[in-house]
Amino acid sequence: MEKVIFLEEGADLDALSSAYGLLLIYPESSIFKPKHLSRRASEVFRDFRHLFRIREDLPQEFDLILADTHHYEVYLEEFKGKVKDIIIYDHHPAHMAGVKGKVQQVGSTTTLVVEELMERNMDISPVSATLLSFGIYEDTGFLSYEGTTSRDARALAWLLEKGADLRIVRKYLSDTLSKEQIDMLSKHLQSIESLFFNGKKIVIATLKAEEYEPDLLRIIYDLREVRDSSALFVIVSAGYKTYVFGRSLRGELDVNKILEHFGGGGHTFASATKLEGAHAERVKSVLTSLLEGKRVALKVKEVMTSPPFVLHQDTGISDAILELSQRNFAGAPVVDDAGKLVGVIYKKSLVRALKHYPEGRVRDFMLEEFHTLTPEDFIWKAEEILSRYGEKLIPVVEGDRLVGVITRLDLLYSMRQQTAYLKAYERKIKLPPHIEEVGREIGIIAEGLGFKAYLVGGVVRDILLGKEVWDVDFVVEGDAIKVAELLAQKHKVEFHPFPEFGTAHVKVKGLKLELATTRRETYPHPGAYPLVEYASLREDLLRRDFTINAMAVSVNSQDFGTLIDYFGGLRDLKDRLIRVLHPLSFVEDPVRILRALRFAGRLGFKLSKSTERLLRSAVSLGAISSAPKGRIMNEVRLALREERFLEILELYRKYQILAEIFKGITWSPKLEKKLLRLRDIITWHKIEFPKEVMDYGWVYLLVLLEEMKEEEGMAFLRDISAPSWVRETYKIMKRGSKSTEKSLLEAKRNSEVYLSLKNKPLYFLLMLMTKENLKEKVKLYLEKLRFVKVNVEKFRGLSGRELGEAIEKEKMKIMDEALE
Repeated sequence: MEKVIFLEEGADLDALSSAYGLLLIYPESSIFKPKHLSRRASEVFRDFRHLFRIREDLPQEFDLILADTHHYEVYLEEFKGKVKDIIIYDHHPAHMAGVKGKVQQVGSTTTLVVEELMERNMDISPVSATLLSFGIYEDTGFLSYEGTTSRDARALAWLLEKGADLRIVRKYLSDTLSKEQIDMLSKHLQSIESLFFNGKKIVIATLKAEEYEPDLLRIIYDLREVRDSSALFVIVSAGYKTYVFGRSLRGELDVNKILEHFGGGGHTFASATKLEGAHAERVKSVLTSLLEGKRVALKVKEVMTSPPFVLHQDTGISDAILELSQRNFAGAPVVDDAGKLVGVIYKKSLVRALKHYPEGRVRDFMLEEFHTLTPEDFIWKAEEILSRYGEKLIPVVEGDRLVGVITRLDLLYSMRQQTAYLKAYERKIKLPPHIEEVGREIGIIAEGLGFKAYLVGGVVRDILLGKEVWDVDFVVEGDAIKVAELLAQKHKVEFHPFPEFGTAHVKVKGLKLELATTRRETYPHPGAYPLVEYASLREDLLRRDFTINAMAVSVNSQDFGTLIDYFGGLRDLKDRLIRVLHPLSFVEDPVRILRALRFAGRLGFKLSKSTERLLRSAVSLGAISSAPKGRIMNEVRLALREERFLEILELYRKYQILAEIFKGITWSPKLEKKLLRLRDIITWHKIEFPKEVMDYGWVYLLVLLEEMKEEEGMAFLRDISAPSWVRETYKIMKRGSKSTEKSLLEAKRNSEVYLSLKNKPLYFLLMLMTKENLKEKVKLYLEKLRFVKVNVEKFRGLSGRELGEAIEKEKMKIMDEALE
């Protein structure tokens, strides 16, 4: 089988020398023409090319030989179907165990090849010995680098015996610089840094303008560290301006694509840009993030809040203060009747003005001289305005149209993202395949309309927890109903819009989708239903209840799968904490008290210290009683669906809201013991009868209501909109429980047990099992008696009532005889 030796892009002398030695070991081999070699390897290859067997095309089938490789899997994928066998020689064994060839820890790959030549007693020429010695000398630093072994020295000794010419070695391995060049380089060595991104080495040099000399770029470019890298970036700080130069050295990195983010221009191999107001270290940090493949917001349009909240110039002072306070805003742009931007107002100014001019209007105190930005401006221009002029917000305009607003908080988030030493608030996550497919479709549709779309809320939390998800929520910065309509058209399914809420429901490929337009919410008074306005993604997330439910995942093509976590939800998820987003959360919406405890019970999480304090405070202020009963009951219904309802109930009791919800219930050790027994019974029933799917939460509720007066219990069941069968079971429990218990206690025969429990609801039977003296008889009925079958052929000729009575009589006979 013909063998082909491959050299990686930018291969050094060790790789080239190894490849030459492999040509000696495998006479049927040749080297596939390398595209690019390191500077030294290029010089040696140029001068000794006549000694290498080179081919420029590949046979239909071949054995693949790799020397000093790092990505052998790439070759296997690229030549799938052609490669019959693979042979590897490498001196970095950690990532290649059990392959053919020789993979061992020594100072140089060439050493391994030379050892094989020695083992085969091959006689080589002095020129060949010199070529092989290049690799060992270079990779071991003339036997001085850490990692050099005695085996490297022995291999060199053998090559010297074969006539390796040290004069030629010195010629190619010795670099010389002039004294001036050495002095220049020594001043800047500390500013040159080699970094690794996705297997590529990138060199970044950061210089000051007064130190920068044109010849320095050439010297840096000639450094071994640079020549052996994939790309070089040089950042030059010149006072208020910063220049960035990019050079691709192997064609592995499109430097223009990177510098386009900074507004640069050029081509794949060379690009440059000039920035104003951006510090060199900041640019380096952003550049590093871009090379890591992170999405970095650099333009105002990427961080601004849009649509912006605005105040009309004729709004009264008191109303304006209330509007700003409800949204937790320090200020807002001001517009006239035509929606034209006419000023900026701050809450502090309004509060001061209220004391002296309570009847005043916003127009009387707004700032009419202010800075504006365009969506295409870089964010450091915004930073300069906010820091130099002390402004708290800047309107963003497109022509004469107000399109957004940028605040200090917006810039804080972008700086977190751009600063390498701070943990970024975004990361990539893998979506389940069925959600990823639909998510990409929604992202494409949204982008086609000029919108942005995100997976949001509880579905993100559950994906991060590894739970299966089929009900999926998306939000759209734009028109969610239009996106849902186009998605429904594509899949030829119905969609259900709700224009008053800006939402739509669609079922696609087994997924129940809700698409909502991003919005902000304000509460007119505690416990009230919120008032809704369109807003940005950040504001939409801010209106949510807890940090773990306030995360989003982008489904836009440019950053698909990026987790957006403004409030530390991922951290709280890892720490197993429930944390509210702001201090008034429970006061504004007391139903969140129940939601906090439902999530804590469901997930086995704890409340954060501050959240627990705020919850207890809200309860003590009577917040639950101020919330609409319908919303409270709806939340309790949701809790009844949880598998860990008993844990949620215990949290209700711990935080003293149980009596607020279930008025008339007295918690006692007896009740607690009964509920714990019921949990064991439910676990048994799930295991024994998995096909009998039940809403077990209602059984817990019936036990809770057992000691309550019937009319009070029925009233509660009506308030919570309990299903009719629950209400009927409750009536049986209240009216017929004692007679059933009595007959069951007196039952001596299996048939008597059967008659006592026949036609009773299953929920009622599970409740009866909580009574220790009845448990075994109910269990007998559920496991055996209710399944007794009769051969109806014995009763041919009978019909109607006579047939039924005969069958029942036969059943009881079987029970009493066969099941004794």
